Amino acid sequence: MNEPRFARLQQSLQQGFTLAPKAIFQEAWQRINGAKMPMLLAAIGVTGCWLVLNQLLVSVTGDSEEVSWQFSLLGLAISMVMAPMSAALDMMGVHRAVDKPIRPNQIFDYFRFLLPLALTSLLMGIISSLFLPVGQMLGLPVALSLLPTLILSVALMFTFPLILDKGLTPIQAITTSLRLFSRQWLALLSVHLLLALLFMAAIFTLSIGLVWAVPMYITVKGILYREACGIEGSTDTKSDAAASLNSAKDHFDA
Repeated sequence: MNEPRFARLQQSLQQGFTLAPKAIFQEAWQRINGAKMPMLLAAIGVTGCWLVLNQLLVSVTGDSEEVSWQFSLLGLAISMVMAPMSAALDMMGVHRAVDKPIRPNQIFDYFRFLLPLALTSLLMGIISSLFLPVGQMLGLPVALSLLPTLILSVALMFTFPLILDKGLTPIQAITTSLRLFSRQWLALLSVHLLLALLFMAAIFTLSIGLVWAVPMYITVKGILYREACGIEGSTDTKSDAAASLNSAKDHFDA
């Protein structure tokens, strides 16, 4: 943890960090200039792959309630397979936050890390799935039962970049993301609420506004990660990320 690339992260965990939502959105608006097309193409590629896999899932399981458990398991498997592509969208935002180059086919760069990313996706899926049944057992409305899951999705937003940028293990990345969220939970929830409103407004424009909303979402997440964790400027995602995964496991003590 004494390595320079952990300095900002260690500071955030020990002393906290500050976020200014207005400044973050202003910076993100400036940073999407010239970057909207690669981000949109990447998002379309990820969404298209997800839709194809889900269509295959429906064709295999059918619509019967008797196979709902199979549907849930296969859905979780799809999330695990899609984890490298989802992580790639996060890393595009991280790279944009420090003016590193991005490209649409970056969504295929991280399949070499399929095992740790898929395991992380599995763990996050298991954790997230616990709240809805508990809420239903308590007789809570569905919307209220889903609220903890939505909050948890925000709390885990740093997990994939922590694995790829810092080389943390799945457990380390999940616990570290939760600890970072606890430091600035109100600001992080506020930012994501504004992003949700932005997407709603974009949909009301016949989805034309998604041309700006999608890159804003990706870039804002990258800026949040930069402010909370710092970004190693010299890290090359194609050649050094593998070494980062191996070297950091024995040095992280957050």
